[in-house]
Amino acid sequence: MRKPTASGAGKRDAKVGCGLSARFALAGAAVGVLTGVWEATLLYSTPRDPTMLQPDISYVIWFLAPLLGLAVFGFLGTALGLVAARAKYPNARRSAVLAAAGLGMAALYVAAAPDLLTVAHLRDLLAPQRLTGYLAYLLLCYVVVFAAVVLAIRKWWSRTGCFFDAEKSWPMVPLGKLLLVAMVVGLLGLASYPARHFFSSFSGKQSPSPPARGPNIVLIILDAVRADHLSAYGYARPTTPNLDRLAVQGVLFENAVAPSSWSLPSLISIFTGLLPHQHGSNMYVPQGTAIRTLAEVLSSWGYETAGFTANLYYGQSSWGMDQGFQVYEDDSLSLRHNLARTVVGRTLIQPLYGYCIQLYDVFDRRNAREINRDVGRWLQRRSTQPFFLFVHYFDTHDPYYAPPPYDTRFGRISEAALRRMYSNEGLEGRRRLTDEEHVSLIAGYDNCLAFLDDQVGRLFQLLLRSSAWSNTIIIITSDHGDAFGEHASSRHGANLYREVLHVPLIIFGPGIPAGLRIPYAASLRQIFPTVLDLVRSGSIPPHYSLRRYWMPGFRPEPWDDEAVSELLSDCEGPEPEAIISLMTSEWHYLQDARGRTEVYHWPTDPQEKVNLGESPRHLDAVAALRKRLEERVMLSLRPWRRPEYLFAFDRPGHSFLREIAFGRALPPDLPPGQRRVGTTQAQFATALSSTPKRPRRAEEDLLKNLPYR
Repeated sequence: MRKPTASGAGKRDAKVGCGLSARFALAGAAVGVLTGVWEATLLYSTPRDPTMLQPDISYVIWFLAPLLGLAVFGFLGTALGLVAARAKYPNARRSAVLAAAGLGMAALYVAAAPDLLTVAHLRDLLAPQRLTGYLAYLLLCYVVVFAAVVLAIRKWWSRTGCFFDAEKSWPMVPLGKLLLVAMVVGLLGLASYPARHFFSSFSGKQSPSPPARGPNIVLIILDAVRADHLSAYGYARPTTPNLDRLAVQGVLFENAVAPSSWSLPSLISIFTGLLPHQHGSNMYVPQGTAIRTLAEVLSSWGYETAGFTANLYYGQSSWGMDQGFQVYEDDSLSLRHNLARTVVGRTLIQPLYGYCIQLYDVFDRRNAREINRDVGRWLQRRSTQPFFLFVHYFDTHDPYYAPPPYDTRFGRISEAALRRMYSNEGLEGRRRLTDEEHVSLIAGYDNCLAFLDDQVGRLFQLLLRSSAWSNTIIIITSDHGDAFGEHASSRHGANLYREVLHVPLIIFGPGIPAGLRIPYAASLRQIFPTVLDLVRSGSIPPHYSLRRYWMPGFRPEPWDDEAVSELLSDCEGPEPEAIISLMTSEWHYLQDARGRTEVYHWPTDPQEKVNLGESPRHLDAVAALRKRLEERVMLSLRPWRRPEYLFAFDRPGHSFLREIAFGRALPPDLPPGQRRVGTTQAQFATALSSTPKRPRRAEEDLLKNLPYR
């Protein structure tokens, strides 16, 4: 009998090694598909934030997550198989250790799937009080799966040898066929997903009401745009030539004021006409479904309603923003967003993108070009009904990266400035931004604004080609401004100073006078009654609509020159940090929960650096402004769903809420023309929103449950 030669033995060992590697690779891919299905189930069925109304995920996750799992664990299985082959582990027990190690890693993958393991949360996860529990959770998952797999392999697989025997085809052949089918299905699903627009109607659900005959309404939100950076508002740089031309053809409000300094409460105020303490939306509270939105009212009047938003978080339908819209295209439908929500996206793709490609930017951000593309598709397929179109651009939101060639229009943003801004090192610490860093930060913002203005112009070209253009009213504004270190803060949502509240507001269309500039303070929450008034004249009292400012014979009353803004910056603390402000065309009054009062005469102090709140010369003016603000809040119709906003009125030994609940009553009769905040909404609200879960003070419970009156 001929002995096997050395070369023959080597070939056989190589064959066995390749076979063992293939088995590990197929087994890893199978485990990856299963973990991907589990991850898709979690993401599709569970909101990433417990307070969200629904998950921000599309059905494409069912194709995407299994494919990612197949790729990741197929690669891991191949690596483990090569290790087993190179180490010459013919013993099933030894190979079982490697297999169990791989499956233990799969356990970690599954354990991380529902967790918000993002770059933004790494600091919280590394905190000692969270890190110990989190690591213990992952370790427990790993140990349990590792032990279970080792026992299973030793009991069954080591006896039969079917898994590690490279010369046996079972169960590798059927497993390989199943994986091939799964991969083909996943790839076909991903390939067909971008074409979903061509196989479904953009018109969505048709309004049950008879077709309306009013004008079309287009509401455009430019996220984080402060008015003083638009050339139409006197900015030195030509940042917004397209908006400038529209402003000349319509009405421009010189002193428009946002209801809050960040997106969610401000947007809900625009859509409902309510102040934040009335509608209650905040960081942990989505929009209440009992409150009627602008889209909901117009839909009931026979309008076709469609919304397109690039706001990555608080513009999502999961926060209730799609209420009343028959079509609502948000980021959850983006393939990039679904990829970013997976474990691979959160732990690998996003960190690499945010640190290696565009510093502090997010991988799944959509720009204005993509939004315009979706709007163009909808315009081609919409019905003949009048429409309400909501477009929310996100390009001017930090970190201020404009696409070429706009990225160098007014200069280039520096990475050093971004690092300072995001770490607050240069804006709140001892080391402030250098002049060069500050200039580059503003240049980056202005670059983004110039790009956005160009895309707004392209949107108008799309509308111009539509047969509905001649009967379309355009409203352009922003949900809030942005800060560049004016009050030791960056971005927005930290305070209520003028740089984060003063926003553009331009209204253009048939029946709107051309070239008119309104100097009075106007709140964006008045957009709700204004649209209803423009669509159906006489549906609301005329003094609730912004149209009163351009009507012949208009004579302003004190309440025609005031805007209230509110902020609850720490709504989960024992005593939330509440701030409230009143802005007029001359004064800006602010008060916070710590008892600090600030008053600025902003026409002579536009950056609000000189606080006149303690000035003896202005004590009477300060007292009058406070009284005016308290009266405006008292005149806001109840229920007050988030009265914590009003903690700013409290003083030591004095509770404003208790005084309102058990002391002062609303005046029975109002002067002619005086307005109660929320009257327009009260015509449509039919029920109370659900009460938030956490306990309330007794006086808050009373205020929340009083009906509209």
